[in-house]
Amino acid sequence: MKRLLLLALALVAAACTAPAPPTDTPATPTTFIGIDGRPLVSAEGIIDNSVQEALTANPAACAKVGGAIQPVCRMQAPMCVITFADAGKSCTDGDQCGSGRCYAADSTASTGRPGATGQCTATNDPCGCFQRIEKGLAQPTLCAD
Repeated sequence: MKRLLLLALALVAAACTAPAPPTDTPATPTTFIGIDGRPLVSAEGIIDNSVQEALTANPAACAKVGGAIQPVCRMQAPMCVITFADAGKSCTDGDQCGSGRCYAADSTASTGRPGATGQCTATNDPCGCFQRIEKGLAQPTLCAD
C-alpha cells in the first residue's frame, strides 16, 4: 500500500513540474576565433596564416579561443590547434563551416559529381589527406604534410 501511495505522489509531483523549454531555440552565437580583431578564417573560408602564427606565438590567446599548442604534421611543428564548434556538421561547401573547410567523410566521393556532401572539419590542423567538398562537388583528394 505504501508503494502505491508513493507512486501516486511521484506521478502528481511529475505532473506539476514546469514544461521543458522548446528545442527550437536559436543557438548561442559563436565566439570570435582570431587575435587582435583579425579572424582566423576569412569570409571566403580561407585560414589566415598570419593569424595562425600569431595564435601559435601567444599560448594565452590560443587558449582564449579554445585552442591548444600541439605538434602537427611530420615535422611536429608547434601550432595552435582549435576545435570548431560545428565539427562533424553535414555540409556541401566550406562556407557552411566555421573552419571554412567541408571535407568528404571518407575521401572516396566521386570527383566532380554533383550532390556530394561532407562534414565540417573538426580542427584547423592542416595535415593529412582530405577531399574537399565545394558547392556540392567533390574535389580531388589532396595530402598535406
